[in-house]
Amino acid sequence: MESPNGAETPQTPPSNGRHTSYSSDVSTVCGSDIEKRDLESQSIKPVDRSLSHYLGLSSPVSANLDDIEEDLAESEDGETADVNALDYQRIDDHPNGYPRLAALLNSDENFLICRKYGLLHNRVLLYRQDELRELELELLSMDKAATNTDDTMLKCRTREERASDDRRHLINRIDEKLKEYNDIVQRTRAFATLQRATERNHKSVWNWIFHSAPLVQEEAKTFDKDRDFVAIVDAKEGSWFDGRVETALSRFGGPFTRQLFISKRDRSSTSDKLVRLYSKRRIDIFSRLIITILAVILLMAPVIALFGTNEKGAIKILIIFLFTMAFSVALSLCTKAKRHEVFAATAAYCAVLVVFLGNL
Repeated sequence: MESPNGAETPQTPPSNGRHTSYSSDVSTVCGSDIEKRDLESQSIKPVDRSLSHYLGLSSPVSANLDDIEEDLAESEDGETADVNALDYQRIDDHPNGYPRLAALLNSDENFLICRKYGLLHNRVLLYRQDELRELELELLSMDKAATNTDDTMLKCRTREERASDDRRHLINRIDEKLKEYNDIVQRTRAFATLQRATERNHKSVWNWIFHSAPLVQEEAKTFDKDRDFVAIVDAKEGSWFDGRVETALSRFGGPFTRQLFISKRDRSSTSDKLVRLYSKRRIDIFSRLIITILAVILLMAPVIALFGTNEKGAIKILIIFLFTMAFSVALSLCTKAKRHEVFAATAAYCAVLVVFLGNL
C-alpha cells in the first residue's frame, strides 16, 4: 500500500469507545468490550473518495477480471501453477481480522514491522538490575560477617558449607538472577539493533488498519505507537530511492504504470483499491535505469558545459563545484554508500573534472 511521507494523515478514529468500519451497506460499529464481529459485515466497499484524500495518491483502476483469472492460473514468470495452491496467497481469501492483517503484512517485506516494546524491556532490565544489587549487598554483608568471626572461613569453601549452607544458597540465587538479567540484556540489545520502521512503511500499515478495520479499536491502538515500531527486515540498498519511485508512480502514474509495475497476481490479491503491491523486481530494474541515466548525465553534462563555455575561469570553477555537489547528493540518496565511500567517490569525480579543465 502506497503512503508517501507527504500524504495527508487520516483523522484519528473517534475516542467514544466505538470503532467504525466500512461494510457493504452501512457502517459496522464495534463496542469497546471487544464483542464478536460479523465477518460478513467486514467486506470492504470501495469508498467514493479519491485516494489522495486518504494517502495523497491518485485513484487506482481495478484489475480486469480476465487478468485476475489468468493470474490465478499462471505465475509471474508465466509458468503454469495450481489455482488451489495460489488461493491462500491472496489477501482477500483470509477472514477479516488478524488472519487478513497477517496476510497483508506477509504480502510485502516493507510491511514486516513490529513493536519492540522498548519501555517494557527497560523496565524489566531495571528490575533485574536492582534485584542483583540487593543480592550483591547481601553477599558482601555475609563476607564481612564471616571475616569478623573467622577470617579463615572464606579460604575454604567446603569448611564453610559444613558450617552453613547460606552462602551456597545465596550464590545459587545470584546465578539464577544473572541468567534472567543476561537474557533481558540480550533481548533488549537485539531489538535495539533493529532499524526503526520508516514513517512511510508504518503509515502504509496504519492507513490500511484504519480504513479496513480488521481489529477492534482497543487492539488497533497498538499501531499508534509509531516510534516504537522496528523493521524486521533491514532496508536494502536503494530502498529509499525505490520508495520515492513508488510514490511518484502512484501519484502521477496511470493505468499503464500499474499494469507495468504491479504483477497480475498482486493486482488480484485484494479488491481494496487503496492497496498497491508493486513488484520489487520491476521497481528495482526501473530504479537502476534511472540511476544509470543520472550517472551518465552527471558525467557528461559538466564536460559539455566546460567545453562549450567561453567564460573565464571563475565560471568554470563554479560549474565544477555545482556538479560535484550534485554528484555527492545523488550518491548519498540513491545508494547506501558509507561516509568515507562518499568522500572518496566525490574526490575522484572532482579530480576528473579538474583534469579535464586543465587540458582545455
